[in-house]
Amino acid sequence: MLDGQVALVTGAGSGIGAASAAALARAGAAVAVTDLDVASARAVADRITADGGRARAFGLDVTQEADWIGALERTSDELGTVTVLHSNAALTTRDAFMGDRGVVDLSVELFDQVMAVNLRGGMLGCKHAVPGMLAAGGGSIVLTSSVKGLTGSAHRTAYSVSKGGLDALVRAVATGYGKGGVRCNAIAPGIVATDAIAAVPAEQRRALEDAHLTPRLGRAEDIANAVVFLASEQAAFITGQVICVDGGLAAHTPALSPPGSRVSG
Repeated sequence: MLDGQVALVTGAGSGIGAASAAALARAGAAVAVTDLDVASARAVADRITADGGRARAFGLDVTQEADWIGALERTSDELGTVTVLHSNAALTTRDAFMGDRGVVDLSVELFDQVMAVNLRGGMLGCKHAVPGMLAAGGGSIVLTSSVKGLTGSAHRTAYSVSKGGLDALVRAVATGYGKGGVRCNAIAPGIVATDAIAAVPAEQRRALEDAHLTPRLGRAEDIANAVVFLASEQAAFITGQVICVDGGLAAHTPALSPPGSRVSG
């Protein structure tokens, strides 16, 4: 499906990024596994290689333009020109989660940190990957957004705003470079059961589970499968879109469709 393609995945040392890197490799792409934590990126790349795929691990601080330039140059030297970018890195530490409150109580410092990783990181990825894609005749960019960029929330203000910004970035990139063969889309996950969910209190987690229309929360593989699809020629006519892969979370109003009113198995 992706034979001959070269993919770069950010935040690929764990969670959605790791699953995406592995799925892209299984689909035939050579994969640059990047993360701020180089050791975790290397572990993911080693697993891909052990499974018969082709991968390299690189350190990448997505907030730093020089890091992007260096990562893309190294990827080009060792794997080839990047034609698939999955910009996935986000600030999801426990401190960031707990401190990201309503706008009145939100610190400017945390807001800037979240914007730097989530939004500037995605912008820099597009800025520096698009020229190579144009030269190669085309490519696919997939940003990891969130249902929080599409809906209101009393908490996680900075996170929500950053994801809304990514949604606008999708449309700008798709509009500006589509005629050159570059497609740009975003995936808006619901709640995915990664390590980051461990920071959510048990009562709130149960409420989140109830708000999904599926019997379970998302898995990293659910998002990875959508990334592979959007990167492939099967999605050749899809661009400028934010696609919810969210177990129906954004499809209804939970207060008007409480768990007791829904059929379960």
